[in-house]
Amino acid sequence: MDSTTLIVIAAIAFAMLVFNAVFIGIIFFTQRKAKQSQEWPTTTGTIKVSRIETRYDSDSGSVDYPVVEYSYSVMGKEFTGAKVTPGLQWGGTGARKVVERYPAGSQVKVYYNQENPSEALLETKAPGWMIWLWVGLIGLDLILCCVAVSVGWGMGFGG
Repeated sequence: MDSTTLIVIAAIAFAMLVFNAVFIGIIFFTQRKAKQSQEWPTTTGTIKVSRIETRYDSDSGSVDYPVVEYSYSVMGKEFTGAKVTPGLQWGGTGARKVVERYPAGSQVKVYYNQENPSEALLETKAPGWMIWLWVGLIGLDLILCCVAVSVGWGMGFGG
């Protein structure tokens, strides 16, 4: 095997390690925040804004994002929140369902961080896309492992 092939294989392996580290970090951060928020006290809030925001990218595609803003009070002080679930906010096919769950003017249960009441959520469980991120990450890794084995086998590493 020549040095160029080894460099390419090493570069792909390094890129996959970085890719995995980023996505596993996102998954663990979101799971940790979800677990912490289940211990948070609650208060009643009011949905002020509930709408879909369509964002366009350079390829003329678009993605819908839910925009949900709510007000709530903790010990007489007013706060405004915009996070629905723990972790990153993502758009896509579920955006309309989020907006339908939280119509403007409705009363909602708001979970807030007692140490920092400006940090709040409407839901304490990790978003549904989290399982698909795990499945995608594992699937991609398995495919790349199969490719690596077949390349290695073809180059004489398999016997």
